[in-house]
Amino acid sequence: MSLRYHLLLVEDSADDAELMLYSLRAAPFKFTSVRVETEAEFNAALLKEMPDVVLCDFNLPRFSTERALKILNERQLDIPFMVVSHHIGEEAAVAAMQNGASDYLLKNRLGRLASAIEAAVGRRVSRQQQAMVEKALRASEAMKRGILNSLNTRIAVLDGSGIIVATNKAWDSYNDTSSQSHKSQFHKAPAALGNNYFDLLQEAADFGDASAEQTMKSVRSVIDRKTAFSSIEYERSEPSGARWFVARAMPLEDSIDGAVVSHEDVTDRVLAHRALADANKRLHALSKRVLTIQEEERRGISRELHDDIGQSLVALKIGLHRLASRIASEHKEILTQCLSTADLTLEKLRHLSLELRPPQLDQLGLDDALHWLADQQRTNTGLDISCQFAGVTERLPGALEGVCYRIAQEALNNATRHSQATKIGIRVERNGHLLKLAIHDDGVGFDIEAARNKAIKTGSMGLISMDERAQLAGGRLKVHTSHGGGTSIQATFVLLGSEQSAADKGIDDALVVSP
Repeated sequence: MSLRYHLLLVEDSADDAELMLYSLRAAPFKFTSVRVETEAEFNAALLKEMPDVVLCDFNLPRFSTERALKILNERQLDIPFMVVSHHIGEEAAVAAMQNGASDYLLKNRLGRLASAIEAAVGRRVSRQQQAMVEKALRASEAMKRGILNSLNTRIAVLDGSGIIVATNKAWDSYNDTSSQSHKSQFHKAPAALGNNYFDLLQEAADFGDASAEQTMKSVRSVIDRKTAFSSIEYERSEPSGARWFVARAMPLEDSIDGAVVSHEDVTDRVLAHRALADANKRLHALSKRVLTIQEEERRGISRELHDDIGQSLVALKIGLHRLASRIASEHKEILTQCLSTADLTLEKLRHLSLELRPPQLDQLGLDDALHWLADQQRTNTGLDISCQFAGVTERLPGALEGVCYRIAQEALNNATRHSQATKIGIRVERNGHLLKLAIHDDGVGFDIEAARNKAIKTGSMGLISMDERAQLAGGRLKVHTSHGGGTSIQATFVLLGSEQSAADKGIDDALVVSP
């Protein structure tokens, strides 16, 4: 694509103007031109069509080079201005260049006019491109500065020696407040532009602030490029109370030793985390209390059924038997039915009492209780159910025995109802302070996630109750299952101080969370 320039000739001699145009006949560009002689014509030409180059005679009777340059400067027009004259002294040429002229040529040496025009236009294009780049850079820097200043996080840029070379608004605002406070608190000393951040941290460390010492080591490690990122959480006292911050450092992009340091206020997050932890503790204690009360109620109801209602039914049977020897034979069939109903009711009552709380659990311990449970399920279902103990040579804490029994009971119920298993094994093993309860079946298995979701929707408490009981007892429950591969449920606990009477001390003193 050929270039086309519009030339503005400020020339009072038509012949000289024609000579300049003639010298451009072989130029590598096309051009249009207009000639003016006065200031008014010059201004009118600028308004009509903006020229690419101004060629101005130095000696004009009604206009001057100095005035023409002043008009361009006043209008802030970046147009190559070339002085073309018969005679121009060196001082005049220098003055014209200082006022903004791009070049000067003698009219008797116009051979380089075309190349001079190309060079001048090229320099203008370069200036415009540079101006565009600088404008875009300023806009980018302003946008970045705006983003940084909009953040509540305090941010500073350090050079390789730790000098603060840039900060955001939050950093500066914090300094304005902190500079009024005592320096013994972390980062209380002003950390303004030009200060050495390491000196300020060292000053805080000298007052015994361990967080300042840690931060200094972390930032130095980033500046030395030994690490790509560091993060330190620290606490400090404010007039409004304690606050928590996270100090981070990372390498400055496109720098061999600079670093970006930020301090973020995470007080709300810490307080929310603590509130959540406190709520979980309260919920944990409440759940534990609910299960304890539940077991106590079961024990009470079981005893009431056995000792009170059970004895009443026994007395009723005795009375019916005595009555049977005294009534007429035609009423004995009715009496026999009454005795049969009393026997069935008494048997159901005993079974219900044992289900609620088997006396073996309190009187003999977990070993006898689980063996009894396995015998009962074997009798009721016809499945091959075994129970093994290994390494358990003494009574376990009473609360822990209750937890293990309920987990095993729930697992057995699930296996006999849903797993289609033929064999179920219960194993309790103690190895030092570690106690493991495992229930395995050879059934069809199930989808754990689907089972948990269903339990949440339907209110079924099978897996959830086992997991909850294990956690409340300070243990951990794991379930392994696959379709066609059976199911294994394992509860793990750590025993501490188990030589003490667990029934008296309680599970809180006997258990910690399993590793």
